[in-house]
Amino acid sequence: MMCMSENANNVQGDELQDAYWKYLLIEGARPKSVFALMDSLQREEAEFYQSYASLEALESSYWQSTVDGTIRVLKADEDYAEYPADQKLLAFFYTYITHIQGSRSRFVEYFPKPSLGSTDSLKGMSQSFKTYAKEIVSEGVQQGIFADRKKMLDYYDRFIFMHFLAIIHYYIKDSSEDFQDTDAFIEKSTHFGIQSAASGVLESGFDFVRFIAAKDDRLQGLSKMISKFIPE
Repeated sequence: MMCMSENANNVQGDELQDAYWKYLLIEGARPKSVFALMDSLQREEAEFYQSYASLEALESSYWQSTVDGTIRVLKADEDYAEYPADQKLLAFFYTYITHIQGSRSRFVEYFPKPSLGSTDSLKGMSQSFKTYAKEIVSEGVQQGIFADRKKMLDYYDRFIFMHFLAIIHYYIKDSSEDFQDTDAFIEKSTHFGIQSAASGVLESGFDFVRFIAAKDDRLQGLSKMISKFIPE
């Protein structure tokens, strides 16, 4: 019975998240250690590890939770289920940006910068989003919104995730009133991407870049990078 009582008083994951981000945004730097964070809460360090393995895992969990929370909101909406795939994707992007506005400072100050390589802190976010994107692509193919090109189909989720990150970074830098420029960016970029996927522009574009790169030694690195994501 004593163990149950002690567990009931343990600090929870949400409380740790709130404490961590409050520490970052007020102190202007990450805690130097798990001990430093838990000391600010006047709690034992061991309690932290019941929820997260490290401060990096805590931060990664937060980025992932923003995607998971948006998906839950959308799937709880009866109207959303009737949307075609392209409208579902638009709904996700708009809802996501609205969802994170209450924590905009976290994104402005600490969302990982754009990188061609993998970012460990976004792995969970990437997995959640790509799982969702694959569902959208599958529906889109059935509805004729996405072209069923076997060569490219397995890579659409990666392109959509890159698009998603581009939207976040655009939003972070947006200084327009009510973030109207972000709304416009979402609409125009998503329509362009979907039209490209439907017409084969993406596949043709990558084939062309491969051709040019193969003729110019200076572009061999670019050709290898493309082939890493999209095998010939």
